[in-house]
Amino acid sequence: MTQKIPLLLAVATVIPIGGLSWLAMRIVQQDRDVERQRRREALEVSAGRLALEIERKLQEIEDQLGKGRGIALAPVSEEEASGSLFAEAEAAEYQRRDLNGAAAAYRGLAKSPKPPVRAAALVRLGRVLRQLGDRPGALQVYSSLEQLGSATVGGQPAGLVGWQGRCRVLEEARDVEGLRTEAVKLAQALDSSRWPIDRATFDLYREMVRGWGAGPPSRNAIARVEAAIELRRAWNGGQLAPRGRRILREADAAVLAVWDGGPHNPTAWIAAVGEFEASLRPLWVNQQLALALYDTDGQPIFGESRPGAVSLTPGETRLPFIVRVASLAPERGGGRVVLVSGLALAFLAMLAAGYGLYRATTREILLARRQSDFVSAVSHEFRTPLTSMRHLTDLLVSGSITSEERKTQYYELLANETERLHRMVESLLSFGRIEVGAYAWHLERADTTQFVQGLVEEFRRTPEARDRVVSCQVEEGLPPIQADREALSRALWNLLENAAKYSPAGSPIRVDARRQGTTILLAVEDEGAGIPLGDRERIFQKFVRGADAKQAGVRGVGIGLALVKRIVEAHGGSVRLDSAPGHGSTFTLVLPCPGF
Repeated sequence: MTQKIPLLLAVATVIPIGGLSWLAMRIVQQDRDVERQRRREALEVSAGRLALEIERKLQEIEDQLGKGRGIALAPVSEEEASGSLFAEAEAAEYQRRDLNGAAAAYRGLAKSPKPPVRAAALVRLGRVLRQLGDRPGALQVYSSLEQLGSATVGGQPAGLVGWQGRCRVLEEARDVEGLRTEAVKLAQALDSSRWPIDRATFDLYREMVRGWGAGPPSRNAIARVEAAIELRRAWNGGQLAPRGRRILREADAAVLAVWDGGPHNPTAWIAAVGEFEASLRPLWVNQQLALALYDTDGQPIFGESRPGAVSLTPGETRLPFIVRVASLAPERGGGRVVLVSGLALAFLAMLAAGYGLYRATTREILLARRQSDFVSAVSHEFRTPLTSMRHLTDLLVSGSITSEERKTQYYELLANETERLHRMVESLLSFGRIEVGAYAWHLERADTTQFVQGLVEEFRRTPEARDRVVSCQVEEGLPPIQADREALSRALWNLLENAAKYSPAGSPIRVDARRQGTTILLAVEDEGAGIPLGDRERIFQKFVRGADAKQAGVRGVGIGLALVKRIVEAHGGSVRLDSAPGHGSTFTLVLPCPGF
């Protein structure tokens, strides 16, 4: 039996140490899972924000298209000028060889208010001036013809014919440098798909400008032209909606097409996906994200799919492609590892194991309880305004309220409840972003007096301030502060709401702004029940609410003061609390003055 005691002691030591090691591994894995889930949630927020930015870019393009600024899809409806109009002038040109007389006749016809007549006359006038050797005059005429844009002459856009004419004049004048410059510009205009021409015409002109010194078209340029031709064909065949977005695959390249303008003046914006990617790349590169796009058939457009990426479908984003976003930020390790070593220190190891198990279990239970309380509180906070909004909406929709005064009152109540719900959601979202480090801070100089007085004046109009005196005392000559207006406004607003929530109805609320050394103090004082000494630090932790508040049944979710503290600390300041039971509380935001 005595010989078995060491073995029993060893077993008694190894078993707890083994159990503790297993538990430590489980805790580490749990922490990793929590960290992974937090990263996933942050990535989902970033992916949604990135999709919104892309949608905003496309919306800006659609706004421009709605004003007619784009590639015309509808064919030009104007008929070409009748040849009989030019019979006399052509007789002077060809039969009598009176070139000056013909030029004068064509100039008269070029003043016609009808674009087709004017275009046809300018083509003929340019031809005659070239025969007369008046190259400057011919260049000017072809420039005027170019201004007529898509007006048809000889079955081709007048702008294209005018540009070709300018190149012909420069070629005849042996102006090699000028010809090359004009040819490059004409090639760029052809590649932009601005003229409604078919592929054969595009190839013909492209070969022509190549002979004049312009380079060959890129694969993206050919893809854009093919896409424009396809869109025009589909539009003319009635196969396109009045507005839309689409990924087209032309010339072995993906092309993004956006069109708008209604049924009478449709215009389009066409870009190779590589060009679209280059214009948007800073949106995700600066956020350490990787973006990959796929068409609705699952074919890749650009980018590589990465493990752990978040996918957003066209139904979720209104974009014409599937968005997959992955994080490039290095993964942060999480968790605590309890290390126990040395069989000779078995007793200390077991003590440490027991203490670690107790702390881990207690904290997990406390965290679970706080999270449960938080979810319950949030559900209750959401249910209250939503129930009121639904009841008011049912009354208004049913038509049982006929009094305009009552309707106005109900609309005001709906607006108040909506604003309350909006502020609550924004606070939750801001807190979540700050917690995961995804909040984009925008610090700028703000006038302290205007900032405080404006916020207090806005709070006075809320239901929480009804039947209360909300005073605002601002010291004269306060210097400006460096602040994120939205975030700091939310922090000060939370303090005002808490002052109203935790103080008796009708009691005053005082706001004071003053300077103290190199800091600005923004204080909110109430005449509530005060905060016990044991709760004064705990209430700044997330999911924690004061015991008196819970007993009194005051609504809240337990993140307001935690959000205030994090916002103020992000500004380089701190939060100070002065309170005594039965004598109210004063919360003071201590902010640094710029330049000190």
